[in-house]
Amino acid sequence: MLTVHIWLRKKDGMSTEDFARYWLERHAPIARDGYEHLRDYVVNLVTRVPEGQERPYDGVAQLSWDDRDGFSADMKSEAAKRATEDLKTFTEGSGLVFIETTTVK
Repeated sequence: MLTVHIWLRKKDGMSTEDFARYWLERHAPIARDGYEHLRDYVVNLVTRVPEGQERPYDGVAQLSWDDRDGFSADMKSEAAKRATEDLKTFTEGSGLVFIETTTVK
């Protein structure tokens, strides 16, 4: 399985509620409905951080595919182009990392 995490920082001046609503109702369906090989798509919204710390991002998406071929095919799709362009609508920054998961408990 191939898993990526994509961190997102909300657009300056956008409320946390509007950011979450846009992501879940407008942005997420682009991948959910358009990525043919997508296995899972989980949105993790940051609700708070420890006192005295700044939040490094406002949410993390976790997307999974059965294999790299499925991921590569979806990243070449029209949906990927639309999703990338749509990020500008509600984010100030984002980044993608590939994840290897090890269950400890």
